[in-house]
Amino acid sequence: MDLQYQSNLTLIKITKWMILAMILIIPIQIAIFLIIPMPETALQWIELFKEHSLMGLLHMDILYVLNNTFLIFFYVVLYITLRNKKANSLLNIALLTGIIGAILYYTSNRSIEMLYLSRRYFETNDVSLRLSYLATAASYLDVWKGTSFNIYYVLSAISLILFSIVMYLNTFYSRATSISGLISGMFMIIPSSFGTIGLIFSLISLIPWIVFSILVFSRLVKVKKDTLEHI
Repeated sequence: MDLQYQSNLTLIKITKWMILAMILIIPIQIAIFLIIPMPETALQWIELFKEHSLMGLLHMDILYVLNNTFLIFFYVVLYITLRNKKANSLLNIALLTGIIGAILYYTSNRSIEMLYLSRRYFETNDVSLRLSYLATAASYLDVWKGTSFNIYYVLSAISLILFSIVMYLNTFYSRATSISGLISGMFMIIPSSFGTIGLIFSLISLIPWIVFSILVFSRLVKVKKDTLEHI
C-alpha cells in the first residue's frame, strides 16, 4: 500500500471518533437549552455571560464551532470513501459546498466577542458606553443568525443531499445510510433561523442525521487496509 492510502487510513481512523463526538454534542446542546432558557434580548445575553460565562458560550453555539471543524473532516472522509468514476462531479460539488458552508459558520458565530463585550459592559458605569455596548451586542446577535449562518445552513443541506445521492449509487455505504442522509438534508433546506417552521424542521432533521452519522461511523469502524485498495 502506498503513502496516499496510508494517510487516508489514518484520516479515517481520526475522523470516525470525530463523528462520534458530533453525535454526542447534539444531546448536550439540547440539554443546555432545557436547563437555562435562551435569552431574548441583548441585555439578557450580556447578563448571562456575566453570571454564567460557560453557559453563555454554550448557548451561543460554541460547541458548533468545534462541531463544524469535525464536519470538515467528515466531508473529506465521505469524499475519499465514495470517490469513483461514476459520480465524481456530484461528489466534488458535495465536498465544496460542505466545506464552504462549514467555514462560513465560523464567520457567523460571535460567542467569544459577546463574552468580551459583557465584561466591558460591567466594567464601566458610563451610560453612553453601556448603550453602545448594548447596540454592539444586538448587532452580534443579528450576525449570529444572519447571512453567513443561513448560507451555511443551506449549503450544508445541499452537501448532505448530494453526498447521499452518491452514496445511493455506491456500494461502500448501505442504502439505509443514504436514505437517512437524504431525509435529513431535505429537512435542513429551511434554516433554523426561519421562525417556528425553521426550528421544527431543524429539530426533525436531527433524528435522521443521528442515524446517518451512526451508520457512517459503524461502516468506518469496519474499514481495514484492504478496504481502501479501491480508493
